[in-house]
Amino acid sequence: MSLAPRTPDLKANLAINNGTFGTLLSAASIGSIIMLLIGGQIVHTIGAKRALQIGSTIIAFSFLVLVHTKSPLIFLIANICAGSGISIYHIASSGHSLHRQDDIKKAIIPKLYGAWAVGATSTAAIASLISTHISIAWHISTLMITVWLTTQFCIRKLSNTFSPKAGADDAYQVTSLKQFKFKVNWLLSIGFFCSSILEFVIADWATLFGKEQLNMGSSIATFSYLLFLIGLIIGRFSIGWALNHQSEQFWIRAGGLIGGVGFVFGLIISTTIVNKYQTLSYVIAFFGFFLAGLGSSAMSPLFFSIAGRLSDGKNALAVAQLSFINTVAIFVAKTILAWVVQLTSITVALVITGLIMSLLLYFGRIGSNQRV
Repeated sequence: MSLAPRTPDLKANLAINNGTFGTLLSAASIGSIIMLLIGGQIVHTIGAKRALQIGSTIIAFSFLVLVHTKSPLIFLIANICAGSGISIYHIASSGHSLHRQDDIKKAIIPKLYGAWAVGATSTAAIASLISTHISIAWHISTLMITVWLTTQFCIRKLSNTFSPKAGADDAYQVTSLKQFKFKVNWLLSIGFFCSSILEFVIADWATLFGKEQLNMGSSIATFSYLLFLIGLIIGRFSIGWALNHQSEQFWIRAGGLIGGVGFVFGLIISTTIVNKYQTLSYVIAFFGFFLAGLGSSAMSPLFFSIAGRLSDGKNALAVAQLSFINTVAIFVAKTILAWVVQLTSITVALVITGLIMSLLLYFGRIGSNQRV
């Protein structure tokens, strides 16, 4: 996520237009799609520990290439590799987390969602402070080397929690090519796509929106993404409390209203008044991105919970199938939206994305109408 606030620097390195740049960014989904199909078998064969080590190494090396290359072709290959590395790391860490959660009889997964949001927000905050002082190459290179070394240390310290048999955690593996016998729940799948598209698109375009549409400085533009992440953190740490007061249906529809409709209004108002009331325009835009994060925050945990509940106990398979369908849909949507940006503007693409999320006002009916 450290690259999200520095997308203007990546685009400048490659010297390409918005449409081509957005297409290259979406290419990470190709690697993710491939790994979602075969990653479970790989983790089963080599074990979660080895998969974490390999995945983290692929991620670090790919990101180093991404920030140093000026070739769109090399960027494309490296981004596909990055998507593959991230997915195999996700498969191995998710399976091992479920295994540990059962061992210690304590909830781990919700805390991991929150921890991810804290890490992403921290790196976005750092990027906003140093973007005008330190090049993207030095920033990301230093970060990835540090993260890679820290990750290897943590994996080593966790060695005694990994099963000595590589295939011992079969029940916890997230994917397997042999498992994919699709019985698609279209209401659930389309609803999940509507709930998650905003998070992916904002990661690509939030900083560029501030810089190109509102003429913000490089450091100030990163605050769009930073405020989005703060909204994510607040929502993800609050969802357990929220479900005690209202049902899944209520919060999914609230997410569509707050994250979709609220975000769209924030964009339209901020771009309309930016020439006359620049400071107010910035504040409204930042608030719109905050609402987008707040509305998006609980959607993945809620939809995965619903998928597990509807799968007759086949939780891992349900999550794998839902993730696979969504990754393919996100890849197609991000590629189309990249060319919407090229032909119109970043604002139009983000407004379309917000309107897609607002469809949760209808798809919210997939959730339970009972309080937890």
